Amino acid sequence: MAGYDYIVVGSGSAGGFVTWKLSENPNARILLLEAGPTDRHWTTRIPAAARYTFESSQHNWLFQGEPEPHLDGRRLDQPRGKVIGGSSSLNGMVWVRGHPADYDDWVAAGADGWSWDDVLPHYKAIETYSDAEAETRGHAGPVEVQRLTDNHPIEDAFVAAGAEAGHAVPADYNSGQGQEGVTVFDANTARGWRSGTARACVWPAAKRPNVTVLTGAQVMRINFEGTRAVSVTYRRDNHVETVHADAEIVLSAGAFQTPQVLMLSGIGPADHLKEHGLTVLVGNDAVGANLQDHLECHIKFHCPHRGMTKNKLVAPHRIALAGIEWALFRTGPASTVHSRAGAFFRSSPDQAQPDIQFHFWPYFMDGWSPPPDRDGFCFDVGPTKSESRGRVWLGSANPFAAPKMVLNGLSTEKDRTDFRKAIAIAREICAQPSFDFCRGAEMSPGADITSDADLDAYVRQNANSAYHPCGTAAMGTVCDAEGRVMGVEGLRVADASLIPRITNGNINAPSMMIGHKIATHIMDAA
Repeated sequence: MAGYDYIVVGSGSAGGFVTWKLSENPNARILLLEAGPTDRHWTTRIPAAARYTFESSQHNWLFQGEPEPHLDGRRLDQPRGKVIGGSSSLNGMVWVRGHPADYDDWVAAGADGWSWDDVLPHYKAIETYSDAEAETRGHAGPVEVQRLTDNHPIEDAFVAAGAEAGHAVPADYNSGQGQEGVTVFDANTARGWRSGTARACVWPAAKRPNVTVLTGAQVMRINFEGTRAVSVTYRRDNHVETVHADAEIVLSAGAFQTPQVLMLSGIGPADHLKEHGLTVLVGNDAVGANLQDHLECHIKFHCPHRGMTKNKLVAPHRIALAGIEWALFRTGPASTVHSRAGAFFRSSPDQAQPDIQFHFWPYFMDGWSPPPDRDGFCFDVGPTKSESRGRVWLGSANPFAAPKMVLNGLSTEKDRTDFRKAIAIAREICAQPSFDFCRGAEMSPGADITSDADLDAYVRQNANSAYHPCGTAAMGTVCDAEGRVMGVEGLRVADASLIPRITNGNINAPSMMIGHKIATHIMDAA
């Protein structure tokens, strides 16, 4: 039984930061366990290759949810990173800190010390921003973040049309001084590379003599002496091993697998654990509950002019040329992200903060893929402050079986109303003069779909996850404000499952911030 001071379970957006930050202490012995392989594959390095990672069983858990009761019984795909860097090696790289009021919600839910003013220093610590003069941005962190430039004419039309419709164009939606409006996104890319935690944190930490990184190591359970977490059992190369932690164990396995590991270790809803023959160490019905995500659906418009949109870039010969340009120069279509412009809107004037998000795509989408022989563009819209709550639970006591999950999406009238308002805003923006040069017919849901019943039916049939799951081991109910799991010692959580209420936007940046902040708490306690 080998020994370390700290064992980190999961190398993703938060776990990578926990490892990197803890390893600054040369006397701390750190073991990082990752179930997947390394990220040394072109699909996890090239920004535009993100779509390939969503289908790769080599780097992706490829989870699928249970039938959704309010989405016509459909099962939603839930891609999650199974690779060094976790989902930060798969995601779309849109960098959104959220709205300052999001963190007031965290504090109100029991996450003392997580206000905007509390988390801002950690955001600044993790990033190096392309504008060196921006006071609220970081300039010496490991993750490189840039405001996207050289936009497609249809992306420029989207921003201009938003302004014509009366919406703001914030100078920096991540500054904490104004998020609402249409914008070009920030992205964590650097000189043509994806800048996730693999490149930014894990491999730099692995070069330090006090860090051991094991890939292909799937954790089975946490072991306790009394109520103190003392070791981790995992399988690697078909061998089961147990490794001891002298100080603390940090679970960073993500919103689905962190609650799964907790339950397999005896922490969770008592009756549920007993059903699977598991010994209950700490009965807590909140483990696996409070699952939140962002749902979104496509509002698609045809473009009557052949070759005007980015669909032509996905023709096989153009993909090959883009790959060659990236390999030689780290430039061109492969060097950037797919979603480069978007927006944050309020569903009504009396809403205190934005609660609707758009991702704009200068492609015509067929499902989630752009066919090269079609031309169009797409508004990807949905509410960010959904009232719906889902759950994660065990399908089996077998640690290698996938967890079960259901979002329970679209379960409230407010969520349905907010989707209708989001579609109305998209239609209003598309009707502005800036889109005259490229606007064709509305293909989905279609201009004739106007009644509440028809719009609700379209969303039920077409909404999908934005892949922002969180909240399943939340601060205030499962963990305290420093990530310590309630009822036991020596065990913390550091990932998106800590989030009590989902932030207003993509959650990769908040997950990285969480990893940095929890690591700081661990170091302060040492």
